[in-house]
Amino acid sequence: MTIDEVSTFPTGMPALTADRRLLRNDVFEVLLTRILNGGFVPGERLKDAELTSWLRVSRTPVREALSRLVTLGLVKTAPNRFTCVAPLVDAEIADAIMVLRRLYPDAIAEALRLRTDGDELELRLVAGRLERDEGVSPIETFQRVLLIALASIDNQVLAEAIETVHLRVLRYLYLTPDAQHILCRERVLDFARAVASGDDAAVRTVETVLDDVAAVIGDVTPAASPGAAAAAAAVAPVGAVVRGVTPMAAAG
Repeated sequence: MTIDEVSTFPTGMPALTADRRLLRNDVFEVLLTRILNGGFVPGERLKDAELTSWLRVSRTPVREALSRLVTLGLVKTAPNRFTCVAPLVDAEIADAIMVLRRLYPDAIAEALRLRTDGDELELRLVAGRLERDEGVSPIETFQRVLLIALASIDNQVLAEAIETVHLRVLRYLYLTPDAQHILCRERVLDFARAVASGDDAAVRTVETVLDDVAAVIGDVTPAASPGAAAAAAAVAPVGAVVRGVTPMAAAG
């Protein structure tokens, strides 16, 4: 499916909320989902006019959402020329893995310490849905578990640094057939339950997931992409505690 095939998009989508503060987040989530699952394929042109027509919103929230996706490395843009879905580049994924090896363990370990009863309940509900419903995506569930975990930690500098790079790896897992087995249903269930119960096995799981993705990529020299470099630089102040900001709302 391409952006030009607007008629093939869901026609029953309700109008997005009129609250502009939430609108840009809604638009971001819709575009992010389609980029991650391949609804918008790597390299596909994204045109403001067609996106605004499809989403039934003004250009401002679309441009804000696209700008945020550029920051996350999921969209590429050339001013006054084009905006497109970022291609999948193995070297950039290798960059992201290198950064996440430094960030994931500390973040998950902190989430295990700070999880609340509400977090545990939500995680068990997420795991139960994956276990019961064959139509639920394990990769999507893994992403949801990470979001819950990152929202629970005090160190939101760390959470924001992870958000800057980990969606690239998740997209690789969604779109690369040779990598889709890495987040199998059983592994994701074990991960969700480990986070819910405060089990250190959750830390080992994220480490082995990164190892497995790296093995699929093979011997690739990291590209030292700007986004990965910025996230790596953010590791230095991870001792700082920034409260009251959730990772998905940080740009909202």
